[in-house]
Amino acid sequence: MSIYPLGCSPMLNAMRKDGCIEVMNQAAILFNDGLKSIIDAAKFDMPTSSLVLVNSYNIVTDIIQNPSYKGFKDANNPCCEVVPLTQLAGNGVSCKKGGRICTDRSAHVFFDGLHPTEKVNVEIATKAFSSDLKTEVYPINVNQLAQL
Repeated sequence: MSIYPLGCSPMLNAMRKDGCIEVMNQAAILFNDGLKSIIDAAKFDMPTSSLVLVNSYNIVTDIIQNPSYKGFKDANNPCCEVVPLTQLAGNGVSCKKGGRICTDRSAHVFFDGLHPTEKVNVEIATKAFSSDLKTEVYPINVNQLAQL
């Protein structure tokens, strides 16, 4: 699975209010393009293997740019109150202990400062399984992979 648009995560966007941090997104795109190249090379190196790349970057970007289309109300703010970047403990948890939590997680794209909500993950999994768009799953989807 590719890296999603990290430059659009609430933790990084808390430092600036005018959209995503494009240099972070460009780094993610560079990494993701490398993954696609690995998939292509593996066809020749391991001809009996089948690999699938789920492009979560494109899937999450589409959700962020068109949140209401998928039933989201907030693509910018996390569901939980996050600790300031300078106070992160390094354990991957960015929710403030005892902080506020939204009443409807399914309305948010991000749960905390970095991680998508369950609803976003379900959308990624659904597209991984059944999308026919090469921009979302490459070279085939998981359902097609299971049929091989």
